[in-house]
Amino acid sequence: MFRFIRPRRSIFSMSRLPLKLEAQQQRGQISQVQRVQFRKPRIRFRTVATTAIAVYVCYHIYSKVVLDPLERAAIEAMKDIPEELTEEDHKPMFIPFPGTTKQLKPKPYRGSDPEWQEFIKFSKDQKLAQRVREELANYVQQVALRHPVLAIRCGKQMKLRRYWLDVDFPQHAPPEFERSGIEVGDDYITWGTQPVDSLTVFRLRQALWPSALIKSFWSFTKVMIVDDVKRIAGMLGIRSSPPPPSLEQLLARHQQLMKGSQIPSKDGPPALPQPAGDATKAITAATPAEKSTVTGKKENENEMEISAAAMAFHGHFFRAIMAFKAKMAQTWRPAPNYPPKGSILVSGLVELDSPKAWLVFDVKAAWDPKTSSYDARSMHLQLRRMQLKKQGPVGGG
Repeated sequence: MFRFIRPRRSIFSMSRLPLKLEAQQQRGQISQVQRVQFRKPRIRFRTVATTAIAVYVCYHIYSKVVLDPLERAAIEAMKDIPEELTEEDHKPMFIPFPGTTKQLKPKPYRGSDPEWQEFIKFSKDQKLAQRVREELANYVQQVALRHPVLAIRCGKQMKLRRYWLDVDFPQHAPPEFERSGIEVGDDYITWGTQPVDSLTVFRLRQALWPSALIKSFWSFTKVMIVDDVKRIAGMLGIRSSPPPPSLEQLLARHQQLMKGSQIPSKDGPPALPQPAGDATKAITAATPAEKSTVTGKKENENEMEISAAAMAFHGHFFRAIMAFKAKMAQTWRPAPNYPPKGSILVSGLVELDSPKAWLVFDVKAAWDPKTSSYDARSMHLQLRRMQLKKQGPVGGG
């Protein structure tokens, strides 16, 4: 009789039988269970040989029927193409590794270098040197004319007053950069180095370490924390001065302003009271108008609530956003770049005369003798001084 209270198979049982068969075996319904083990068939040499012969025969047929005609057709088509076009220089693929970029030591110029010969030729041509100075001064003038803030504060008519520009011949070539990585060619794979542009290096550094963005975000967070601390202190009565308005206060204030500035309805003033005999007609006639008026009021209230919430949300973050923008404008600078090899350095001051002020700019540029033009990527231009022609006291009369 203890057969019915025999413990059933647990979840962690080591038996390989299914649950149903295991239960039948425990109840004694299965008299004999035979365990069977399946084995994989052995690999025979005959099967391997047959497969290899079949693959070889199929590949031979495919190469004779398909690949050989295509190869002959390609050779005949290449006969009509000039040799200059067929001999292409295939550059190997280069995979750079991060963190392997390094700056090389600048190489000094020698007297036999073509760059130094260009310096000697430029120093003897005084007219060319004067033309290069005038070109840079005119460029500064055009940049100042296109600046919107300077055009508003100083006027749109800016004339070149005078300039002090010096020409320098560098003793060393600009620094160069190289990076290491894997170089993959047609028949080789090796570890090598490759030169890289300085502008690419500086832009990559600026992207990996955005110091201006980090400082701006810190200013945003600091202003937000200070405002919230002041608000909490005002709510607890610790701070005597009124705290900044909260988001709910801004929302309520905006809703009051919107409700207070509602425009009267286009239907005109409310209707005058009617006699008692026509009361039923008046109520019947006014019912559809009242329904449309209520629907319109609900839609206007919903729009007012959405706009009020947006305005209040913007007002809550206004000071923090302004701090972020101010810090970003103060700290962000474009990625620097070295001038091309063999460039002549021109630097100094340029003064402009405008209707409202005198402007002095500090400029540093590199003139490339190969292209006979200035390198815009390495040019540095900054407003040094602005002197107003008419200036009044700040404290008033």
